[in-house]
Amino acid sequence: MRRAFALSIPFLLLVAGCTYDNGDAHRVIDSQQPDPTLECGTVARSTIDVDSKIDIDPGAGAGVFIEYATGGHWHVRTACDTAKGSAPCVWDILVSPETGHSLSNVTPEDLEDSTDSLHEYASSPGTWQLNATTSSDLDGFTFDADPGSAVEVDALLDGVCAVPYFFWVGDGALHPGSPSNPLILAPSSE
Repeated sequence: MRRAFALSIPFLLLVAGCTYDNGDAHRVIDSQQPDPTLECGTVARSTIDVDSKIDIDPGAGAGVFIEYATGGHWHVRTACDTAKGSAPCVWDILVSPETGHSLSNVTPEDLEDSTDSLHEYASSPGTWQLNATTSSDLDGFTFDADPGSAVEVDALLDGVCAVPYFFWVGDGALHPGSPSNPLILAPSSE
């Protein structure tokens, strides 16, 4: 009985929350000299697990972190690798609803008035844009979409496609990096 309990502890910790570690994923992108291997590519679709959380250590690594909660509640946050001596990260993120759906209750989170903004994208009504300069904090926003509907996330870091900097939990695993940018995320069944 003790052995069964002891073996279940790691599984419970895994299910309780995922921790990312992109400590080796230092930004090698220079907006003046973009890395040609980081192309946006064809839009891919992936599953995002319902009610999975990602623990983020602000300043430890660069990333855009996406979570989905039961009922159509989304959470998008950015972090940067400034603890390793890097300059602040300049994020430009667009989030669009699946065709025939909309986003509502769009709410900024921890944005600084002088450097960050969240607004509806003028060129595409219904799409929301986060512009954030992230240093040792987290910047982000929350929004609601129809439960179970997908969203498309397009992210630039320092003016370059942020393919290696996407993080989400899908199919029970933390995904470090995206197969495309933009990326379509569809919730697993609720």
